Amino acid sequence: MRLKHIDLHVSDVDAARGFFEEFFGMQCSYQRQKQIAIFTDETGFEFAVSNLFNSPPPPYPPDFHIGFILGRTGEVREIYDRLKSSGIPMKLDLGVQGPNLVF
Repeated sequence: MRLKHIDLHVSDVDAARGFFEEFFGMQCSYQRQKQIAIFTDETGFEFAVSNLFNSPPPPYPPDFHIGFILGRTGEVREIYDRLKSSGIPMKLDLGVQGPNLVF
């Protein structure tokens, strides 16, 4: 069995789409009005942001996070710097955890 997609419930689909496109270089493969936007990667995995019924998003657990695989650590630093300089609040400073560079 292989995981096909994951969906994050958000309050504003357009804003969430813009965030993932601007800061993470994701490309939307499908959007239906202001209800759902789907991003697809080269493996066929789908990542969606949605608000299908115009409801407030649930509170996410404090440890909830998303991980991306990047080709080099410099890319992680570049994304971190762009987010930080845009005023996006960070829970963690850029640092090493196990084999990963995280923030």
